[in-house]
Amino acid sequence: MISKHRDRISAFFLHTGRSARSGAGIVLLSLTLVAGSGVWLWGQELQRQRLSLSLRDASLETALNVLSEKATIPISFSSELLPQKRITVRFQRQSVAYILDHLLAGAQLAWQVVGNQIVVFKAPPAPVERRHTISGFLRDAASGEPLIGAAIWERRTGKGAATNEYGFFSLTLPGGEALLRFSYTGYEYLEAPLILRRDTSIAIEMRGAVMLTEVVVRAGRNESPPFTPNLTPLEITDAEAMPALAGEPDVIRALHFMPGVQTGTDGIEGLHVRGGSQGHNLVLIDGVPVYNYSHAAGIFSVFNTAAVRSIRFVKGGFPARYGGRLASVIDVRTKEGNMRTFQGRADVGLLSSRLTLEGPIVKDKSAFFISGRTSLINWYLRPLSRDFKARNGEEGQTLYQFDDLNAKINYAFSDKDKLYLSLYKGRDQFDNRGFAPQQFSIFNNNFPDTLRFRYDRSYRDEYQWGNTIGSLRWNHLLGKKMFANTTATFSRLDVNIRYEEADSLLLLNPALLLGRSINVGRYSSGIEERGLRFDLDYVPSPGHYWRFGAGLTSRAFRPGALVYDERNEGGNPGLANRPSEATELTFYAEDEFRIGNTITVNAGVHLASWNVGSRKHNSLQPRFAVNWQPAKWVLLRAAHSTMAQFLHFLTNSDIGLPTDLWAPSTANIAPEEARQNEIGLDLEFSRELTLSLDAYHKRMRHLLAFSEGASFLNDWEQNVTPGTGEAYGLEALLHYRSERTTAWVAYSLARSERQFERINLGRVFPFKYDRRHDLKLAAAHRLRPWLLLSANWTLSSGFAYSLPLTEFTFQIPGQPLPPVIVPDFGSKNRYRMPWYHRLDASAQFSFRSKKLEHLVTAGVYNAYNRRNPLYYNLRTRLENVNNELIEAKSFVQVWLLPVLPSLSYSVRF
Repeated sequence: MISKHRDRISAFFLHTGRSARSGAGIVLLSLTLVAGSGVWLWGQELQRQRLSLSLRDASLETALNVLSEKATIPISFSSELLPQKRITVRFQRQSVAYILDHLLAGAQLAWQVVGNQIVVFKAPPAPVERRHTISGFLRDAASGEPLIGAAIWERRTGKGAATNEYGFFSLTLPGGEALLRFSYTGYEYLEAPLILRRDTSIAIEMRGAVMLTEVVVRAGRNESPPFTPNLTPLEITDAEAMPALAGEPDVIRALHFMPGVQTGTDGIEGLHVRGGSQGHNLVLIDGVPVYNYSHAAGIFSVFNTAAVRSIRFVKGGFPARYGGRLASVIDVRTKEGNMRTFQGRADVGLLSSRLTLEGPIVKDKSAFFISGRTSLINWYLRPLSRDFKARNGEEGQTLYQFDDLNAKINYAFSDKDKLYLSLYKGRDQFDNRGFAPQQFSIFNNNFPDTLRFRYDRSYRDEYQWGNTIGSLRWNHLLGKKMFANTTATFSRLDVNIRYEEADSLLLLNPALLLGRSINVGRYSSGIEERGLRFDLDYVPSPGHYWRFGAGLTSRAFRPGALVYDERNEGGNPGLANRPSEATELTFYAEDEFRIGNTITVNAGVHLASWNVGSRKHNSLQPRFAVNWQPAKWVLLRAAHSTMAQFLHFLTNSDIGLPTDLWAPSTANIAPEEARQNEIGLDLEFSRELTLSLDAYHKRMRHLLAFSEGASFLNDWEQNVTPGTGEAYGLEALLHYRSERTTAWVAYSLARSERQFERINLGRVFPFKYDRRHDLKLAAAHRLRPWLLLSANWTLSSGFAYSLPLTEFTFQIPGQPLPPVIVPDFGSKNRYRMPWYHRLDASAQFSFRSKKLEHLVTAGVYNAYNRRNPLYYNLRTRLENVNNELIEAKSFVQVWLLPVLPSLSYSVRF
């Protein structure tokens, strides 16, 4: 029956010149009823049958003929209806229905199964378009964790969206059929056909790839969502695959390998981004600022990778929702707990051990997450420090301990309301003590015997510092297009230091105490922040994404207090900086929107008002970024950012010790400001290989630093000097990612300078981290499903520093005091350390046993034992020269980390 009427049905669908008569409609209805069962079966077959097809610069007619031959299904069409377009596309195991939809997209053509063939016909005029909104959450199918930054793409219209920090998305589309594609790195992509008749809420769950080597989803430019914020996501899997110091993976150390990021020797003294200082980075845990994000002066960070869900790094083109710092944003989101099953993970390495537990409290409604980490450094540091001190004529030891705790609990009251409570607690303890006796003899003609002396020196330094961070967050869905987030935050940094110094000079024959001094001191400082923040995401249409927000923050500062006792003088003085409080009110608004199909714009403004005492500082900070995509493989970028920072980070050491101070802007101290302009070019040579080029220029003013020779303890406002800074440079990042291999090459050519009123006689000088050249290479390759090899190498210009090469004697006028010997450093930072370079390598072995997953990592840090200098120390010793005691001075290179093997073991259950 179907074959008998095939030509008549085909002619009916190909008819385009006039309206069908009512009789023809009755005939068609009858034929459809008769053939209904056969057409339904053919439609199912077209969905099931999958094939691969490759076309290069082919016409639509050729494409349909090739598809017909490949699928062995007749396809009927009129050549006059086909538009003149060229097609280059590749399909891998896709259904025939999917391929037809893709080929006919945008051609105003439709297709229909008629009998045992496919008929292509001119689509009827579209009725008045009705639009509906699809919104919902995208989560991991195994754990229920939200997926951040996942891409949602509607194939027929080309409209797209991306999930926000909580996995929420909203997409408004024309009514009718829709084919949504969901993709996320490391997950199997998912396609969901829908028929839109009304606003729809959906919950999508994606499954992780069975093996990382089998599926790695990386959307091409033509498949990315329309909004591309200036955020650089760092994959946690990339950070854990990189060679780690002593087997301790670290997301902050992974950022060291991004272009534009500088650091001190072996990570000491934190991150310096595009000419900024360490205190110019806004570091967030679940949206709460962290005021000290380092362990061991920067060798490790406070971020336990077992607790980290995602990390985003922003160094330019800042969206308006971020504010308060000048150089960068490091936005870390921690895991929220498995809603479905109980899971655990235990890790042990040479330097630390970790235990992580998570699971449901009420399945699919409430979950918990807890992860603790403790250091094992004292197992090695205690005996090594004793041996080192003994070889230098001392008795004593050095101890160091750090601990971290991450905890989170969440509860879903409904599909629209969810509550989160999170906590981070970190603590560092450093104890360095020693006793150094020294004996020497002097012959004097006035005495019959040689005089023998003993000089004893003892010391003890105790440092304790730590962060306490908490947040209470309420997510509320206000509708299909609006998402609200209300957060109460708390952050505190406490620093406590105690030191003791004692020395004595004893004549042994006869026994006589010639002199003794004992100094004991205690130092404390800190900052405490309490805040309330409201954020609103509104997606009125696929072409706009609005974000609004406001926040109120109160901060209490304890810039530093010292109480000390000089018992040789009998005094007990104290020095203290005045505590102070300040409040900050912020508001922001930004819109990401499209102009046509090739231009994306992010425009916004960040407003801030700082109140301290009777003084108020106001700041208007416009932000603008534009992306232009003239071709699918080319993206041009430009951005301007104005940033303000009301907090000043004052450092008085070269290695990032916790005596560094956070101090507020006051009536006498203006907030720091920066204006940065940048342009960029992204090239996608293939789905695996991309190249990013950037050029930037940044001007900074109202920077703050301690004046030369100033005391950081006695009224810091009177001991600081304002200044300016300038930084500019070129950056390149070549990135390759395939199913088995991830690799990148990062290069920076940069310059950074400073100028302060009371430093270097007011002359311009190079910033310490003015590294002209910086080259970084990183690669990871999965040689076997159970074996991952990785290596990285870095080469950079030495940082700038000063040396006291001469000294002069200064007599204070009108004072009966001995002359003062003053070292002469010359022009500030006129010297350069040697080039820094280092090679790291590692191998990861994974295997399963019953319900356990095992991972063993072995590696080496600083493989060829490069002695990269940390600083030069001026060492002074008493020497007997011709029976006279003189001070012998010499510069000694201090270096930190030699070649270090690493070994770690991880088990998941």
